[in-house]
Amino acid sequence: MGLLDELGLDQLVAAGCTACGSKKLTFRTFVDGLLPIMVAEPVGRMTWVYDGEKFIDGVFDVRCTDCKQLVFAAAICPRCHAAGGLARALETPNGWPVPTACPRCDGEELRYIAFVPARVAYEGKRADKARSSTELHENGFHGYRVDCKQCGTVAERTDVCPLCDAPAPLRPRPG
Repeated sequence: MGLLDELGLDQLVAAGCTACGSKKLTFRTFVDGLLPIMVAEPVGRMTWVYDGEKFIDGVFDVRCTDCKQLVFAAAICPRCHAAGGLARALETPNGWPVPTACPRCDGEELRYIAFVPARVAYEGKRADKARSSTELHENGFHGYRVDCKQCGTVAERTDVCPLCDAPAPLRPRPG
């Protein structure tokens, strides 16, 4: 589990901003996104493929939406907890090659699943949709799995942390 768990999230949301009293919070998190690709290039929009537990697990910054007061921060890697890992994850490009075809059937229609930094606004009962301006070839986008429409999952990065390149083994993810 990340540094923030479900109980911690509930407490943080209930307290809101201690500086101005607002209940509007903006979360920065690494969440799972699925990008359809053909010949190693995007051919559609990113689809978010994470659940609530994985959302909480990736949170590294929470601020008051109104006054920008810091409510929660973690500088460790959200995936493996390596010291200084968050900075590496945000400042480095994807270290896992985007395939041009399926290694099993040579099919060109693939789904590239990655950790992507996103912002999520929350007020009261429901969070907004995750938003990210990070694209495939930009810093912060980190692939970790490739699915083929025909073969299913054909590759998964387990040798190092996909976010910060810390050595494996990786801690189990929630969900």
